[in-house]
Amino acid sequence: MGGMIKYEWKKIWKNRLTQISMIGCSLFLLFCVYMSIIEITTTDENGQAISGMSAVERLKDIQQRQELTQDRVDEIVNQYLTYIHDPNTSSNNEAYYYLSEEQYKKFFLPNRDLLMMIGNIYRDSGSEESVIDALERNVGKDFRQARLERDLKIIHLREESGKLTSIEADSWEKEAEKIPEYQYGYQKGWEMILNTLSWPVMIMMIICIGIAPIFSGEYQSKCDSLFLCMKYGKSKLITAKIITVWLFTTCVSLGITLSYSAVYLGLLGRAGADLPIQLVYPTRAVGYHLTIGEAVIYALILSYILTLGISGITILISALLNNTYGVIIIMFLFIILPTFLSVNTGWYTWNHIVSLLPSKIVDFGFNSYTAYSIGNVVIRWPDMAMLINGAGAVLFSAAGYWIFKNHQVNK
Repeated sequence: MGGMIKYEWKKIWKNRLTQISMIGCSLFLLFCVYMSIIEITTTDENGQAISGMSAVERLKDIQQRQELTQDRVDEIVNQYLTYIHDPNTSSNNEAYYYLSEEQYKKFFLPNRDLLMMIGNIYRDSGSEESVIDALERNVGKDFRQARLERDLKIIHLREESGKLTSIEADSWEKEAEKIPEYQYGYQKGWEMILNTLSWPVMIMMIICIGIAPIFSGEYQSKCDSLFLCMKYGKSKLITAKIITVWLFTTCVSLGITLSYSAVYLGLLGRAGADLPIQLVYPTRAVGYHLTIGEAVIYALILSYILTLGISGITILISALLNNTYGVIIIMFLFIILPTFLSVNTGWYTWNHIVSLLPSKIVDFGFNSYTAYSIGNVVIRWPDMAMLINGAGAVLFSAAGYWIFKNHQVNK
């Protein structure tokens, strides 16, 4: 069996199209990593815009780790409100958030992200109220309770609009109540990894190119009859092909995702893994009770299992068609077309079916409240996607095995 797997492995990697697509994808993702880093921006001590690694170092300095206790929230909010009401530190300039230029650069810019996050929690969901007005109106209000009220209101709105059932809404409400007191700090390296959830779609395309000939190539070369007449042609040889596909999928998917994740953490730092996932979505409600590090691991596992789902479908299509390019075209359409389908429009059933397609990972974010209920059991979107695509990978692979084994050979 080992020799058979090794032979099939070499066949995949010797394919010129596979080699070109691997090199092209790797270079493109390397470029994407570079561009995403140089696009990181903030301001220096003088209020001047800086970007790239200079911005990263500045963010590490100003985003100091801190517990957002009620005392700390009240302290920074009162500090800001004191400045905008003091004639010596305030102005009428809306661009400076009603602070003097000096105080804007000295106080507001280093604390902008923190103030905006606090203001967005105090502000009513969907309201056009400014962050400043929200801070003034809610000064001294219980911060954790305000966060819980905002989250519950969003859950209720989604239930009223038919996007959640009552059972699903109850489940999310319980999760919202579990979210502990916020911590704040630098976490850019982990955040950037979470921002790459659309990249696995390109990895799926590479894998489709590599494994498309696994059965269709045998048909196309007229070797299927010879293959099936061999001693282990209808058992171990087919099994070796499928095992090789799974190994190829695993190596390419995990190899690429872990590589660019390591680059991000190496350049931007590993700090912030134990901070709450809510910091990555400062203006939105997040119902997941996870740290950022846990969310990254969760997302990487999700992308891997969804990629296995694509591999299983490719195996099945390859067993059905006798043209490798036909397999590639069909799989590309299957991957690309669903990305244009919105999961936020249409009726409940449609949204929940579309969300399970492998390429819909591009729409996943931890601010999503999509869930599936089976009786009294509630399963969150990523968990259901992993269950369906993991099972699909096994079932489609088994179906491909059976179809190739039993197809009518041309004599």
